[in-house]
Amino acid sequence: MPLLAVQGLKAGYGVGPDILADVSIDVEAGRTYCVIGPNGAGKSTLLKTVAGIVKPRDGVITFDGASVGGLRPDQILRAGICFVPQDRTLFPQMSVRENLVMGGYLIRDRHRLNERLELVFEMFPRLAERSAQMAQTMSGGEQQLLALGRALMIEPKLMMIDEPSLGLAPRVTSQIFDVIRSLSRDLGITVLLIEQNVKKGLEVSDWAFVLDLGTKRFEGPAGEILDDPRIRDLYLGKLADRGGS
Repeated sequence: MPLLAVQGLKAGYGVGPDILADVSIDVEAGRTYCVIGPNGAGKSTLLKTVAGIVKPRDGVITFDGASVGGLRPDQILRAGICFVPQDRTLFPQMSVRENLVMGGYLIRDRHRLNERLELVFEMFPRLAERSAQMAQTMSGGEQQLLALGRALMIEPKLMMIDEPSLGLAPRVTSQIFDVIRSLSRDLGITVLLIEQNVKKGLEVSDWAFVLDLGTKRFEGPAGEILDDPRIRDLYLGKLADRGGS
């Protein structure tokens, strides 16, 4: 049984048309997946619908054997799904430590909360060094590390990450992808990723889904997707021309 199963999903915003017309994907535990496709393909809408931010209009979303389609975002979070949006949504006037504690607000046991803090600080030494610094004064790369660290506080089973390298310098981007690679490899967290740097996103992933016009067009091992000339011509070149997303 997949950890996350999406079947026949349709979703959109307000009274507008369906952005997701008919999407079905299976996500196995402990692996990293990358969702690619041109602008308007429905990539972010897919993650937001799974996270409960957008309500599904039709279809079924099952997580860890339970139906979660249509639940509130806080209920989705409690189930073990954490969404890291591209705008990071940090608390700008709170310190690094306070942001992390807010990420662990579901943890009632203080000892366990401190254990999670120590794990995050061990994984992100930069955050430990800046624990008293206000989030709004950090660089873009440091803020992205904080967003990822905050997501780790609740021990998610599935982490969905939208455009983690957006606006970051190449050197910082490499650091972010080293962290993403370690999520499944070292922590056993399943990752569902959208990334404007398609090549980089596919390189850290085991499997890829290609969306276009709200429908899944292709899927397969990430390495094969990256090397398939048909997909490269149809989608990767289009993405490179548009700069991603």
